[in-house]
Amino acid sequence: MTVAVPEERERGDAVPSPTRLMTRALGVLAAVLLFGMAAMTTADVLGRDFLGVGVPGSYELTSLLLASLIFVGLPLTTEREEHVAVDLVDMVASRRAVRLLKGLMGVLSAIVLAFLAWQLWVRGIRLGEDGSHTNVLRFPLAPVAYLMAVTTGIAALVQTALAVNDLSGRRP
Repeated sequence: MTVAVPEERERGDAVPSPTRLMTRALGVLAAVLLFGMAAMTTADVLGRDFLGVGVPGSYELTSLLLASLIFVGLPLTTEREEHVAVDLVDMVASRRAVRLLKGLMGVLSAIVLAFLAWQLWVRGIRLGEDGSHTNVLRFPLAPVAYLMAVTTGIAALVQTALAVNDLSGRRP
């Protein structure tokens, strides 16, 4: 599930792959969320310093934006395999054994991510049914939980594809 931008351009593909579109969309969303956090923080600090009043609900908005940013980045980090990894076995095991272990860990990771996505979705349903919202701005919490569930589900699918590639020997 590796994004091969140069190869696609060399082949002259007019239509980007779904993986490439997803990566771009999530990257743009992450940039917008990060910009929103920076703008909110800047406005809050300037308001406090020069006007004596901060932005109402800035803590709530920053918290929701940060949670959203973390979960939007999860599929991107998974696709690029940029998670923290300890490779103690790599130095003593054969390449085939390392690939097999990597694939099995990928399957386990995909299962855990899928379980988390399911639980986040269930939590979103409960938050929606309860009408849960933030205290100051009264922003509903269910959409944030749904975003977290969907992006975690995407990460689970990406991790599954990576694990299948590892186990089938399609990747080095």
